Amino acid sequence: MKYFFACIFLITGLFAYGQKAKIIPLDDVEIGNVLKENQAIIYGSFIQRLSFWQTGYQQNIRIRNLETNEIFSFVVKPPLRSRKENQFCFFIKPGTYEVVNFYYSKSKWYGTEYNMRPVFRGIDFEVNVKNKIDSGLIKLEDLHRIVFKVANNTLTYLGQWHFESGAPSFTDEKATLDKKLKEDYVLLEFEKAVTVLPE
Repeated sequence: MKYFFACIFLITGLFAYGQKAKIIPLDDVEIGNVLKENQAIIYGSFIQRLSFWQTGYQQNIRIRNLETNEIFSFVVKPPLRSRKENQFCFFIKPGTYEVVNFYYSKSKWYGTEYNMRPVFRGIDFEVNVKNKIDSGLIKLEDLHRIVFKVANNTLTYLGQWHFESGAPSFTDEKATLDKKLKEDYVLLEFEKAVTVLPE
């Protein structure tokens, strides 16, 4: 009975995150933009779990501001781009955020299949979390969100996001990415960026 109520709570929470809440897209940092007072910018790169059926579709990460409870979304793989690693750079409100889910589409013989997978620390997002809880392989106390903090007036590097296999992980590839992005974002001072790897 304890697991039944736990699963109801988990599923209700996941649907509240993904379905009922208003999803606010983060604004792209465009070439020529600068960091102004009372702003923050996040950037990094995302390595996707690439398959033929997903190459043409956009993929998003959804995050929740823990202070305001607002849900935000940002693109980690633009549509019609087949490369495995993609960079992202967005304006964001300062605050503490948790990664809620990964939203992506697949092409099927009958059309498009939309997928929204919850993201937890140390757990592969492709795993059916409800089934694992029901079977006892995962306990509710093992479910921890991935969290990161963004300070006001900062350019924040969030690392390289590894979603290509297993549980999501994050590595520091700042020097390499800074060189690539500096070619386009000439007015942003990447050398002064703060590194915050989600954990």
